[in-house]
Amino acid sequence: MIVKKTLKVKKVIGMIVFSLLTFHFSLFTFNLFSQGVAINTTGSASDNSAMLDVQSDTTLVNSSQGLLIPRMSTAKRNSIISPAESLLIFNTTTKCFEDYVNGVWQTIACNCTSSPAAAGTISGTATVCPGQNAVLYNVPAIARATSYTWTYSGTGAFIVGSTNAIIVYFSGTATSGNLTVIGTNACGNGTVSADYAIAVNSTAPNITGQPVSVNTCLGGGAVSYTVTASGGLTYQWQEFGISWNNVANAGVYSNVNTATLTITNPPAGLNAYKYRCVVSGACTSSISDGLATLTVNPIPSVTNSATSTICSGTSPNLTLTSSVPSNFEWTIGTITGGITGADAGSGATINQTLTNPNTTTGSVQYIVTPTSSTGSCVGAAFTITITVNPLPTVDQPSNQTINNSSSTTAVNFSGTLSGTTYSWTNNNTSIGLAASGTGNISAFTATNSGLCAVTATITVTPSHTNDGVNCTGATKNFTIVVRATNNSCTVTNNCTASTDGNYTINKFTVVGSTTWAVPCGVSAVEYLVVAGGGGGGSTYGGGGGAGGLLTSTNFAVTGTINVTVGNGGAAQTNGGNSVFSTITAIGGGHSGIGSAVNGSTGGSGGGGSGRSGGGEVVSSGGAGTVNQGYAGGGGGSFGAIDGGGGGGGAGSVGETVDNRSDAGDGGIGISSSITGTPTYYAGGGAGCGYGTGVPVGGNGGGGNANVAGAANTGGGGGGSQTSGKQGGSGVVIIRYLIP
Repeated sequence: MIVKKTLKVKKVIGMIVFSLLTFHFSLFTFNLFSQGVAINTTGSASDNSAMLDVQSDTTLVNSSQGLLIPRMSTAKRNSIISPAESLLIFNTTTKCFEDYVNGVWQTIACNCTSSPAAAGTISGTATVCPGQNAVLYNVPAIARATSYTWTYSGTGAFIVGSTNAIIVYFSGTATSGNLTVIGTNACGNGTVSADYAIAVNSTAPNITGQPVSVNTCLGGGAVSYTVTASGGLTYQWQEFGISWNNVANAGVYSNVNTATLTITNPPAGLNAYKYRCVVSGACTSSISDGLATLTVNPIPSVTNSATSTICSGTSPNLTLTSSVPSNFEWTIGTITGGITGADAGSGATINQTLTNPNTTTGSVQYIVTPTSSTGSCVGAAFTITITVNPLPTVDQPSNQTINNSSSTTAVNFSGTLSGTTYSWTNNNTSIGLAASGTGNISAFTATNSGLCAVTATITVTPSHTNDGVNCTGATKNFTIVVRATNNSCTVTNNCTASTDGNYTINKFTVVGSTTWAVPCGVSAVEYLVVAGGGGGGSTYGGGGGAGGLLTSTNFAVTGTINVTVGNGGAAQTNGGNSVFSTITAIGGGHSGIGSAVNGSTGGSGGGGSGRSGGGEVVSSGGAGTVNQGYAGGGGGSFGAIDGGGGGGGAGSVGETVDNRSDAGDGGIGISSSITGTPTYYAGGGAGCGYGTGVPVGGNGGGGNANVAGAANTGGGGGGSQTSGKQGGSGVVIIRYLIP
């Protein structure tokens, strides 16, 4: 930019004093007009606005001429008496045109005496920054210079001042250039100064490597952040907690003015702080991105209890915990008491089955080392001691089997571990023992109100407490069996019980009906059912038939069964039926009534009656029931021998009177060993007559002539001349294995 200041010369217009004495009329035409005076070579009229219009000759013929006004020194000027307002002179002392205004001589314009001297060397800041303000530059004062013209060849610079000292404002887009200065005055310009080169340093430091975030553990030593930059001259690291602030070489910080910041053992309070570096060049600075974050991870510590007690055969099942989320590893320390099952490992839980083979306590040490999940900081090893209690035992109690209403044997529990306590449970309180208890079981009277033997299972649990932990050992079971009293066969139901080896025998002998409850565990029985024998006849009477006989070795039974014992038939009356469940034995038939009357049908048939005189069979015996008995014999009359036939037996027919010496014998019965002793049942009764022989009843309770049948055999009654004899009562016998 070139700034020039020139003198402006005022056109001097004044009134030409009429006192001018000499005119050089040879050169000018002098014209007078009413509007003003014109002096020129052309004869032109004066300008209307001028009282005097003097024009120079502009032709090539004559030389141009000027106007001289009064000239005097300052001293002469000051000697003028009462100068008129606007009096005009040329001051030869100052070389200036002056006029008198308001009582003061004032300079209108001055003529120079010589131009300024050459400009000297410029001094100031040779390197500036874009946007830098008020940069001072100066040059030694230039002789005779009344003004200074400064010039800058670059762009974006604004110069303030026109003296030998200026300030320059550089815009943000200013470019480098040369600064020059020249002195000026009314005489002109001096010699320009030499170029003063100014470099506008517009290049900021170039950050080529940003600091990166750092993870460290509390107390983990020194960490560092590094910035890589070109063109950088200085470094200043800053921290950001709430705001960005410079850090100094103090405390944990060092090397804060280098490319690498060092933080030694950063405390937890610096966690999440951010760090950046201000890299300053000659003019500008660059700042790293500020994303580098310091993470100070805490050191984990195990927070589990240092001790724990468990029972042998169980796991400590330790869920490992830490002051911060962590992973865990453990090794095995000291083991006492021969504990097995402990192994080194890793994970969130220690779940190992520890076994104590002894009767005293043992222990295992787990040495646990935590490593934080974030930052992988390793904490101090922590020892957890697991005490393993031994398991108590109980010796096997003996089983007991006793009868109802008998006393049990006291049960005293014992084991290998001193101080063991015992608890027990009973699954069947009907035997007279409580459902549960502790300690030994005293003797008690066992009860069983049912038909079956009752079994109670007692479960014994040993327990032992150490260090507040109760351990239970393996249970042992034993049984108490209480036999039932056989209520199936009592006086109440007219039953008589007996045994034969492993068999129980229930015998019903009382005439009439009753019930029999099937004993518990019995599903099949042997039975012998014999009905009552028929009554014998009178007057040549025949013998009564035996009661029907039924037997089986495998008869299914259940529940309560009806039992009937048949009565022995009175004279000339059938015997009563005997019943067991669905089995009915038919009562024996009676003898014929009167002379030559047939016998009655029944289990076994009754014998026919005889008559006097004749010589032939005069009556037939009654028929027996299939599979129960046989028919009776017929009665007859042979001269002086008159007699009744024998009653039929379970094993054979009764004897018929047929030209013999006396009445007929009764049919034989059947032998049974159901009671354990071979015994005949259901023999027919003998007939009665006149003769030399002695008629006999059939083997099995059949009555002889004039003799009743045996009780509880079902034997038929004997015949008689006067009054027939009663048949024997029946019997029901049951045999089964003892359950």
